[in-house]
Amino acid sequence: MDVRGDRVRLDRPHPHPRYAEQRVRLMFDVVVIGSGLGGLSAGALLARAGLRVAVVERNAAPGGYAQPFRRGPHLFDPAIHFTLDAGPAGFIPGVLDHLNVADRVEFRELPQTYQARFPSLTVDAPPGRLAFLELHQRLFPRQADGLARLFELRREMFTQFAALPQHVGPGGLDAAMAAAPLVFRYRLSTLTEVLDEFLDDPQCAAAIGSIWPYIGSPPSRMSFPLFNQMLETLHHGTFYPRGGFGTLVDALAAAVRDNGGELLLGDEVRRILVEDGRAVGVETAGGTVLHARAVVSNADARQTFGELVGWDLLPTALRRRVDRYRLAPSAFVLYGVLHADPAELGLAHENFVFGSWDHDAIWADVQAARPGGIWVTVPTLADPELAPGGGHLGVVTSLVRAGADGSWRAIRDAHADALLSTVEAGVPGWRDAFEIVDMATPDTLFRYSRSAGGTAYGWENTPAQTASKRLPHRTSLPGLYLSGQWAEEGTSSLRTLTSGRATAAMVAADLEHPTAIPDFGGPSFVNELLTGARQ
Repeated sequence: MDVRGDRVRLDRPHPHPRYAEQRVRLMFDVVVIGSGLGGLSAGALLARAGLRVAVVERNAAPGGYAQPFRRGPHLFDPAIHFTLDAGPAGFIPGVLDHLNVADRVEFRELPQTYQARFPSLTVDAPPGRLAFLELHQRLFPRQADGLARLFELRREMFTQFAALPQHVGPGGLDAAMAAAPLVFRYRLSTLTEVLDEFLDDPQCAAAIGSIWPYIGSPPSRMSFPLFNQMLETLHHGTFYPRGGFGTLVDALAAAVRDNGGELLLGDEVRRILVEDGRAVGVETAGGTVLHARAVVSNADARQTFGELVGWDLLPTALRRRVDRYRLAPSAFVLYGVLHADPAELGLAHENFVFGSWDHDAIWADVQAARPGGIWVTVPTLADPELAPGGGHLGVVTSLVRAGADGSWRAIRDAHADALLSTVEAGVPGWRDAFEIVDMATPDTLFRYSRSAGGTAYGWENTPAQTASKRLPHRTSLPGLYLSGQWAEEGTSSLRTLTSGRATAAMVAADLEHPTAIPDFGGPSFVNELLTGARQ
């Protein structure tokens, strides 16, 4: 029996009084709202499982923050600068191989994890956990023993996470806690709290926490489990796709289409249809009604619940929970041409620029609308073809408070000038060598994604807003699911992809196909276990 829903056109009115003025146009098993990586991966996997899928995207092209753009001959990735777990046996190649589109994406491993520039010290972080540890022990010899103990804790905690099952039966929580004590001990810790157990040199602690701008919170606010999983995955290599991340978007979009799914571009979902207390499809701004057995939203969770469903149809407790969440920062980004040899400037592909050893002071700058949480990317070191005429491209990213109200146009030039001055202090020669060709503000990010405030990470990645504290994939409205950075896995390109897989597995199981979506590995927060521990 073909499990795909029939595509039908009906002339009769919708059977439910709430939508009596509409007409059912198309029927699917699953409708996905938004074609960011979390939505595309969920849609592609469900289509590959034999379900009829429609992915609805308001923009003219799929991809969300992963959709590249051109300025003249130059190709820029707007937000993603590398990804993780993309080696030969990694999660991302495993998904692409399952979808029969692995030949469309060629990942290249970067030779250096990142560079972090502090006053009077530059840290060139290599791949490999042992090499990373030994580098920091050489730079901070008095902290060598504490670093060794910290890294042993990190390794063991990562191992315990990986060994825990995704689901436990009745009475299994006690056994899980006994098998993974570090997971439960540190599940609500910040990075600073853990670093303070092992290190007494604030500069060494600051160096270990260098990746915090990638996560959007300084060490004093950042979830230690999230930091640990990200850094441990970084130790296994960072990767960039030849031709930019648009090739990954195109591969996932092709997988949707090749497996009988549809991509409906340039038409925004106006509301999620609810019948008898269940999500039964969507209506688009263009008037198309897509009836479905399940709806997956990759959109902003506040928008999903408050605008597309309506709070009147949802539990009061859910609204209270969502209202308590704090948004992660947005970003201010400069895209340009680098008229200099990156090697002469001492640059790697990814370069953090810290004007202070005090990450909390930098966070205060971000909150006060001053440049902070800055990194410089030279994507042509990974792929020279992004600038086909030769030379190099540069991207400067600075965290800013989430807030997209249309006011950035008046202040963006001044902010860009201040940002270039800050980068120049850490990378002498940058200002003269860098020619801006475009810039993005929170207003820009909001136009791309409709994410509240133009946030780049969804909810802020504090201990109270990660793992089980984030929103679950299955919502309190039957038939409605969440995918992407607002849901359990959270922030980063890899995590949104794993979120898409997790959502697809739940939808397939609920539509009576429990084994249709393979487990490709990837990061997990073992959410059900942590939820039980919290209770």
